[in-house]
Amino acid sequence: MKRVPMIAAINDLSGFGRCSLTVALPILSAMGYQVCPMPTALLSAHTGYPNPQVRDFTADMGAFLAHWDELGLSFDAVFSGFLGNAAQVDVLEPFMREHKARGALCVVDPAMADHGRLYSGCTPELVKEMCRLVSLASVTTPNLSEACLLTDTPYKQVVNEAGIANCKRLQYLGEQLLALGCAAAVITGVHTADDTLENWVFERGHEPRIVRTLRVGKNFAGTGDVFSSMLCGELLQGESLYTATERTAEFVREVTDYTAKAGTPLQDGVMFEPFLHRLCGLANGNE
Repeated sequence: MKRVPMIAAINDLSGFGRCSLTVALPILSAMGYQVCPMPTALLSAHTGYPNPQVRDFTADMGAFLAHWDELGLSFDAVFSGFLGNAAQVDVLEPFMREHKARGALCVVDPAMADHGRLYSGCTPELVKEMCRLVSLASVTTPNLSEACLLTDTPYKQVVNEAGIANCKRLQYLGEQLLALGCAAAVITGVHTADDTLENWVFERGHEPRIVRTLRVGKNFAGTGDVFSSMLCGELLQGESLYTATERTAEFVREVTDYTAKAGTPLQDGVMFEPFLHRLCGLANGNE
């Protein structure tokens, strides 16, 4: 019987609002992987809602990883997302470094900001420390705001007042991300003037490539989590980064369009659940 590949998914767990682990667990499980979650924080709802109850998990993360080590667990991929503070990088970096040395896929979604602003609770110190994780990544998946922060580039130098990005500056951002040490980067969800969304793919030894999809026109919470989760699964299946980005971007477009037509509140996230059957068994080579 074929072994089920294992993914260590390190992210926050929000009780309400489709994001982070509540997105990664069903998507990657549907794709045929065993997903082993480690929360970085526990929230009653994500921070897009007023007054969420938040419990920091930093003090427990080291013991959590130590027990995994005692059990002899070795993961095919390490997939990190939102970190609650800079100290969590100190806990996670040796774990990721060890698995990278074993040949594991390392996907880093540096979930820290959007629309040019840091998320609530994220600090400049976290941005600085996040660069250490990005340096270890097989692929990192920042949005435009996060790419600017990681490369110390002013957001207003990259986008105009309408939020449209400058292509030359985007190329510079990609080059600077690779200079941090990661093998590849995808800058996600870039708005254009012609009502499309672009995902810029940067890989060592390749010219930048762009994956374009139609823009739905609404910015739902958690779409970055859907993107990075499915991309991780596609890459672990053996897809090329460009093909994985194409497939993932189209999936995100479909679920976003469905969600917008359903009239779902933006903060509730995208209704990916009716589409999970399309992902079933991809890790075993089934469509």
